[in-house]
Amino acid sequence: MIEMQARVVAVEDGMALVEPMSGGSCSSCSSSAGSTPSAGCGADKIGQIFTIKTKNYRVINAISSRIGDEVIIGIEDGAVLRGSAVVYMLPLILIFIGAITAHYLMPNINADLASIIGAASGFTISALWLFRFNQHASRNPHYQPVILRNAHAGTFILKEVKR
Repeated sequence: MIEMQARVVAVEDGMALVEPMSGGSCSSCSSSAGSTPSAGCGADKIGQIFTIKTKNYRVINAISSRIGDEVIIGIEDGAVLRGSAVVYMLPLILIFIGAITAHYLMPNINADLASIIGAASGFTISALWLFRFNQHASRNPHYQPVILRNAHAGTFILKEVKR
């Protein structure tokens, strides 16, 4: 599970809008196991260079968090890779299959024109399938980040009481 700390900025019907806490890395990959507190791959720092304002992300609010709560959000290992493979590889594969199939199924048409028609058909089919996949994945915790727990759950704060 890839985890990161965030602050809840809005809540609506089972979803929450969160803002990642600055200065932290996801602390989940092997590159964050270094001895320095800011160890990690640095992807969050590189991302901050190219963005002017802080980003807010929509996540599944599994623990009914409220605005202002500091929480730990997480996404399953491999979910990003699976989602990327579907979004990038499926259209490419269907474009090639469509172009090759149309080239052989339409021998009476110019070979280039048949390939273009087949590629466009493959792309259209993949776009329709990706639209349905996106609707399914938008609330599926296997593909979406989820609020796992409060960031300070189990933390005790001791205060000195003056008498």
